[in-house]
Amino acid sequence: MDLLDVHEWLWFAAILYGGALATGLALASRGQSLAPSLIPFALIMGGFVIQTRALYLRGLEVHGCPLGNGMERIQFILWSVVLGYLIMRVLFRLNLLGSFAAGLASLGGAASLLAPSLDSHYWEEPGYQRLFSNPWVELHASVAIFSYGLFALLAVVSMMYLIQQKALRAKRPGTLSPFLPSIHQLETAGDRLLLVGSIFLTASIAVGSLHWTRSPESVSSIKVGVTVALWIAYCILWHLHFRQRLFGKKFAKACIALFVAAILSLAFVRSASERPISDHPVASPPHGK
Repeated sequence: MDLLDVHEWLWFAAILYGGALATGLALASRGQSLAPSLIPFALIMGGFVIQTRALYLRGLEVHGCPLGNGMERIQFILWSVVLGYLIMRVLFRLNLLGSFAAGLASLGGAASLLAPSLDSHYWEEPGYQRLFSNPWVELHASVAIFSYGLFALLAVVSMMYLIQQKALRAKRPGTLSPFLPSIHQLETAGDRLLLVGSIFLTASIAVGSLHWTRSPESVSSIKVGVTVALWIAYCILWHLHFRQRLFGKKFAKACIALFVAAILSLAFVRSASERPISDHPVASPPHGK
């Protein structure tokens, strides 16, 4: 194994996350005790440490937070999903949330690695210096992507809620329902994830506006429009839920649908200020190898 190969580290992390999913579901189906259930958690921790190592190595290559291409953004979102789970685990126990989060990290990570076009080597362009034009833009991008990770975890919790609610309505436990958290626990987790994710997205826009207002020509109107529209949508979702106007099954579906929209919006939020900084004024954006 090449200790400096980012892809090998990320594949290793994806395998460990996949192992956490498999063992978590297997142990849950057998109703195992606490000691064996620590195995999936250990695999998740191992995958998280390795994924962190891989992103650190890529950050050294690109001289900044690795968010310059599709693969890097997907991996950063998945890293945020796992980090969000680890934080949630400290607050209250949610059975199988780790397995679901690990499954998302494993499948999403593998998919991003299997598509070479997502990992353009923009840092190898002639004259490349760094990815972001200034620290404010880098902070804006990293906080925004982290909020997407929290919204991804919210989507996972929402899927668990729909599974649990369907089982309760059918009065048949099914395969996973007995091992899922209660409806109340899932609702509480969803409330907190939506609130915290919205706060981080708001902070991201606030930081980004410090740059956008000073250098409007460096930001496309599409980027600003899509970003603000997504922020407004999540704020409206939180307001409706807080006012008890949107809850239960409809709220869960809205969380999932809005996260899908957030992922699709990534195609529109790459501004000129987030393109690689080169010592050649006419350098073109990276197109990969």
